[in-house]
Amino acid sequence: MIAVIGLLGATGLSVAGNAITGIAVPWLVLERTGSPGLAGLMAAAALGPLALSTLFGGALIDRWGRRRLSIIADILSALAVAALPVLDSTLGLNTALIAVLVALGALFDGPGMAAREALRPDVAQHAKVPLERVNAWGEALEGLGNLVAPGLAALLIATTGATNTLWVTVGMFFGAVVLTWVTIPRDVRRTAAPDHYLRSVAEGLTYVWRQPMLRGAGLTAMLLVLFVAPITIVLTAQAQSIGNPGLLGLVMSAFAIGGIVGAIVYGAVAQKLRRRPVLVWGLVITGVGIMLFPSGIPMAVLAGLVGVAAAPINPITAVLIQERTPERLRGRVIGSVSSLALVAGPIGVAVVGALLESSSAGLVLVIMGGGCLLAALYAFGALRDIEPRTGLPGNESNTSAESRTTKEPLTNK
Repeated sequence: MIAVIGLLGATGLSVAGNAITGIAVPWLVLERTGSPGLAGLMAAAALGPLALSTLFGGALIDRWGRRRLSIIADILSALAVAALPVLDSTLGLNTALIAVLVALGALFDGPGMAAREALRPDVAQHAKVPLERVNAWGEALEGLGNLVAPGLAALLIATTGATNTLWVTVGMFFGAVVLTWVTIPRDVRRTAAPDHYLRSVAEGLTYVWRQPMLRGAGLTAMLLVLFVAPITIVLTAQAQSIGNPGLLGLVMSAFAIGGIVGAIVYGAVAQKLRRRPVLVWGLVITGVGIMLFPSGIPMAVLAGLVGVAAAPINPITAVLIQERTPERLRGRVIGSVSSLALVAGPIGVAVVGALLESSSAGLVLVIMGGGCLLAALYAFGALRDIEPRTGLPGNESNTSAESRTTKEPLTNK
């Protein structure tokens, strides 16, 4: 159980560190330049590298090992963030240099996230904990990290300044390194001699596309992110239109808390439920809830219900990918699927931003909710065979807790 706790703790620290950095860096730029446009550019500088590094970093996970790459990624992220206050106090910082360092930090974040997800089956088997539970707990810790980060960032910036706040995030990354190093045993089996690197990347993408369940899981996740990622910008516009800025914080907090509660509850009962109905109904309730935001029903209540309903979606798709992927391809397959979702987010935000120029926030929310219903319809048809079964490639799965993890054990030796 120590390995599970260590992985979850490392996940929470790394996610919170990234989220706080994502607030502190634009704040620093705004302080130095007074330009909201440049501050927004710093926030966007991480998006492209994050998606690309997640795709290309998957092959590195399979080459170097999940535990090792998770540690390396957090160390490099810490160094990239630490370079900001160090250079600020020595040579000085300009906008271009900040953008480069932010992009470098994001370059390491993607493979780190994918490596931690690829570690979940290993620690689940090592601790004899059901894989569904480990994935659900992982999603809950990510949600908790993102929930506490804005408030913690605001407190740190107000008391210590944006530059010193970055040192706190450096400490979080190194804390994640220590937890991973101490609690997660080393891989016992070495992989075969690595293939050509680009060929390995292509193999992961090809495998995902040729396996109907993996392709379906990836496209379902992509559709969900495409229509849900822009929720913040739409709710911001709606809060501004009614002159109630506090509404945004209340609704987003309710959504995050609902997601955390939903993930924890799902982790506790997942083995008693069929995956397909939970996944499809989660998408349906998410879509209907978003469409009802402008209806007059208290938005915070709806957001909490949507958060609970949507919570099992990521754990279910994660377990499906982990179960249906051969051991040697796990890192690059997870990287390929994750990169699809990371690409969908900026696209959805850009499209919704354009729609808000000519349409009301209420109409855009209805469109977004309809997109979630489209994802539910697609998942209903594409993911018919997602329950645990025997004979899966690279795994031997049945309904027991241990069988839902991969065969490779871990050892401290």
